[in-house]
Amino acid sequence: MITYKFDEEKEYAQYYAKKLVDSLTTEILNRGSVTNSEEARHLSVFFWEMVDASIEDEKREVELPWEEGAEFWNEKLMNSFSGYLECSGYSEEWEEVVDQQ
Repeated sequence: MITYKFDEEKEYAQYYAKKLVDSLTTEILNRGSVTNSEEARHLSVFFWEMVDASIEDEKREVELPWEEGAEFWNEKLMNSFSGYLECSGYSEEWEEVVDQQ
């Protein structure tokens, strides 16, 4: 299971999954886990798409429903997602996507 340090991390990720119309990520977040390498890669790609979307939102001065800024939540989710994928045997999928950034 994906372990979050803060409950808001999951809410933040769900917010961007909805905003990006990403039903597979929504499913993964609701389930709390990935089931295969393809889903691990998808979650990794989603993370970076979420970061890009949050940067665009910041440029447009979109207010998020959390007191802390997007950078704070992106950092927390990076730790949660990368740690989960590593412990679940999907560190290679995460690293491949990170290397493309």
